[in-house]
Amino acid sequence: MKLNRIFILAAIFTAFFTSCELEDELVSTIIKDDITTTTTWESGKVYVIQGSISVDNTTLTIQPGTRIEFEAGASLHIGYYGNATLIANGTAEKPIIFTSNASTPSAGAWEGITFWSHSLNSSMKYCSVKFAGTTSKGAVNINDAMITFSNNLIQNAKLYGLLLDDGAGFTEMNNNTIEDCGSHPIRLHAAYMHTIGTGNTFTCPDDKGVNIVSDDVTGNITWKKLNKPYYVEGSIDIDNGTLTIEPGAVFKFNSDGVLHIGYYNNTTFIANGNSAEKILFTTSAASPSAGSWAGLHFWDDNLATSSMTYCEVAYAGKSSVSAIKLNSTSLTFSNNSIHHAMSKGMELDESEFVEMNNNTIENVGSHAVEIPANYVHTIGTGNVFTCGAGYGIDVTYGDITSASTWKKLVVPYYINVSVNVNGNLTIQPGSILKFGADGKIHVGYYQNAVLTANGTTTEPIIFTSSASSPAAGAWEGIYLWDNSNSSNFNYCEFLYAGNGSADDRAAIMAIGSNFSVTNSKFKNSDGWGIYYDAYSTLTQSGNTFESCAFGDIGFDTK
Repeated sequence: MKLNRIFILAAIFTAFFTSCELEDELVSTIIKDDITTTTTWESGKVYVIQGSISVDNTTLTIQPGTRIEFEAGASLHIGYYGNATLIANGTAEKPIIFTSNASTPSAGAWEGITFWSHSLNSSMKYCSVKFAGTTSKGAVNINDAMITFSNNLIQNAKLYGLLLDDGAGFTEMNNNTIEDCGSHPIRLHAAYMHTIGTGNTFTCPDDKGVNIVSDDVTGNITWKKLNKPYYVEGSIDIDNGTLTIEPGAVFKFNSDGVLHIGYYNNTTFIANGNSAEKILFTTSAASPSAGSWAGLHFWDDNLATSSMTYCEVAYAGKSSVSAIKLNSTSLTFSNNSIHHAMSKGMELDESEFVEMNNNTIENVGSHAVEIPANYVHTIGTGNVFTCGAGYGIDVTYGDITSASTWKKLVVPYYINVSVNVNGNLTIQPGSILKFGADGKIHVGYYQNAVLTANGTTTEPIIFTSSASSPAAGAWEGIYLWDNSNSSNFNYCEFLYAGNGSADDRAAIMAIGSNFSVTNSKFKNSDGWGIYYDAYSTLTQSGNTFESCAFGDIGFDTK
């Protein structure tokens, strides 16, 4: 009997103490004072934050499975006054919860967590942050600090999920989920875009993504493909390093958006997509139109190793600049598309292509490409250019000093300058060259040169005026000088040439040159069809002349 009583009493005491332990676990600990000594918040307990709590000159460790609840307007600050560290590393089985203590919380129920410039080696892993933020802050804010942030969940933020100020980035940032925020999941400066890692999932409206603030970008870094676009505000200057962009990345620019590459220091820009995952550069405007953002600008410290392949550039060219502009540099540019540029698709100023094949440039407001005469030969094959009437390839001033070939393109070459050929220039059959009033070609004025323009019966080479309603003398013509020998023209058409006032003006004028013209047509010259002096030798046959003001062929016997 006594033994039974002992067992009953033992059972009662066990039940009592177990009940007390459960009650202890459910009791909340109120946090209302700043933390300045080493502190641990224990697993399985609830901590309620009242007001603004600062952690300074110490380390706060939060164990897996801990729950932290915030009263309305409450917040947690790490490292505002002195060096401080937050270690909040949960596990998949025991995440750490940061949330509101309201019975029916809504977005912005508490202010959030902020890491300040004195935050050192802070880390959040397997944490859940819910219902935080304000109309100007994120659920988690980082100011001039670097933190580890992986395997976390942010939900129902008032504005941003993560807000990073200047100088802020991630030492690690992988496998996070940010969803149901009032604005972009993340906002950070361009200099720290590369610190966003892999495996992250951002769920937000179609007009939101990763919000990028104007900044300088340096070093050897990679901008990763994300499941949402980068939304770029303003100018990003990329200098002094190599920037690689992963296939499938999408960049949407506001009206001031532009990428400057290699303005100050040696820079390599690698934007190589593939046929399945193109890299897209476009506008963030809800209703896009040509010129909605500026474009990409490569400067003289951009290196020849820079490359764009399988990229799409859309709606660029604000204020009538080109969608892509090169200044005293070179670029590999193949398998890309440019469309809806306000002005030119591409503009090359003392610049060239390392490779330029299989591109499509269409629906642009002006020429597909502007390029100096001495670099026209770097335009490759397989390109499709679709331009309005009066536009094509705009050839600007340049001396051709090496062997070059101007390829047959689907649009004409437009020339309103003096093109000086001081090397060997070959023009492919079927090419069309349209000249403005000041347009002309000089061959062999300074050094030995040969112009070879051999068309065919089905693909003649056409030299004509760029005027919409041309008349005789609408452009000057072709000049063959005494350093030009063996130039030849076969199955060519020379139309509306002879501009000027000289008595020897002609579609082709030779001074001290040996040349041949065969099977070609001369029409509507305001001077001669062909004119050559006593020091020149002309070989000609099968040519036709029509409406040449001075006659078919003129010869100076002096």
